[in-house]
Amino acid sequence: MKSIALDPGNYSGTYKLVGEEISFDFINTISWPGTEREHDWLDVPGNFILWATAAGIISKSKAKLLSRISGVKLTKEMEYVQSIRYELSKILTPLAFDKKPPEGAIADLNILIHQIVQQRSIDLKTQKWVWNDFLSLREVLAPIIWNAGHVITEIDHARIKHCPSCNWIFYDNTKNKSRRWCDMKDCGSRDKSLRYYHSQK
Repeated sequence: MKSIALDPGNYSGTYKLVGEEISFDFINTISWPGTEREHDWLDVPGNFILWATAAGIISKSKAKLLSRISGVKLTKEMEYVQSIRYELSKILTPLAFDKKPPEGAIADLNILIHQIVQQRSIDLKTQKWVWNDFLSLREVLAPIIWNAGHVITEIDHARIKHCPSCNWIFYDNTKNKSRRWCDMKDCGSRDKSLRYYHSQK
């Protein structure tokens, strides 16, 4: 589980890449969703660029260029980034609770996929799919949106789970589907300690 040094603001927690799919990790940029402890890591605009770099979407040199976006443009782009995260959450989170995504949400994802197809091309040398150069934060979302489509259509939904402690979602790639928490050293340890505490009362 890879920790990322995002700016926490006044939050005392940490962020980790635990999802095994970039669309899951993107959704997980909200810690403790739906609880009193909820924290949105993307409320600090620079965190999205840090996150995208750590997730392997953009290079450090590209991150440096994108970090020059500021003012009204930055505000509008981050509003769009957060709105797409919300839309993807509506689609992917139900899968972690053994439910089907709403058809309307899938239709919205199809629209997004149609919009980003023009950002993909076949590399002339490697003859493999590549993403064109990202010129804005909106364009950085393309691989995340594409991955959401991959999650819906290609992977085993029975392995998509949510952490019972913090509600982050992840793909369980263990051989026997035994993964229970986002991170055994964090939520797993906390839950085990709580169970032990209550068993001794």
